[in-house]
Parts: sequence; C-alpha cells; structure tokens
Amino acid sequence: MSKVARQKNFLNAISFTTKKPQVLINPGKYQGMRLTFQAQNHSGHMGPRMLWRKYLPTLQFYNPNFKIDVVRINNEKKTVNVPCTMEIIDNTGKTIDTIDMKNKMYDNIMDEFLSKVEHKPIPEDELIQV
Repeated sequence: MSKVARQKNFLNAISFTTKKPQVLINPGKYQGMRLTFQAQNHSGHMGPRMLWRKYLPTLQFYNPNFKIDVVRINNEKKTVNVPCTMEIIDNTGKTIDTIDMKNKMYDNIMDEFLSKVEHKPIPEDELIQV
C-alpha cells in the first residue's frame, strides 16, 4: 500500500469510519476532559489507552475547541498505584464528573462519557470523507 493510500485510510478512520465519537459536544457547557492513566497496558489500563488511540482523534476532529488533556504516567516497575480516570471539565475549569476507567473496554468508557455529557450526533450527510 502506498504512503498516500495509508494516509487516506488514516484520515478516513478519524473523520468517517469511526462512528461512536462522531458527536458534537455542547460547547456552552464543556471545556474539555482530562484522562490520567499509566503508559503501560498492565493493571487495567488497556481500555483508556485504546480510547485515546481509537476514539479521541475523531472526537477532537469534530470538536476542535474541546480540550483533551492526556496524562500518561510511566510505571514500568509496577510500584505505584496509578489513577485511571477521566475528568469532565466545565467552562469554568471545574471538574463536574469523573469516570473510573480501570478494567473497562474503550467502547464502554466512550458510552459512559456520552451518557454524562450533552451532545448530538453528527448527521450522516455532514460527515467528512477523504
């Protein structure tokens, strides 16, 4: 596969084929989110990592002013109990809700996030395809 074809597939994955995060988050209520998890996959931190890699690019693509902070903590020796949380932040900068992501799959984390924020799906005819 050529470099151009790979890039086109990557862009379409962000803008068109990844359906669940294709939503518009109410910008009047929410400023952003903060994810905190460890850099390694052990101890129940695989779901947040997959959410970050698969769903957050699409969420950011359709909500460019929604700030997404990702804090990855290096815990190679497994000596520290690293938090595994998603904080939803309102327009005043306060955390209004927290989701415990530990031992959850990325689909379930996204479902829980969408149940806690005011959003609307993007109509099919407004989706961008390269």
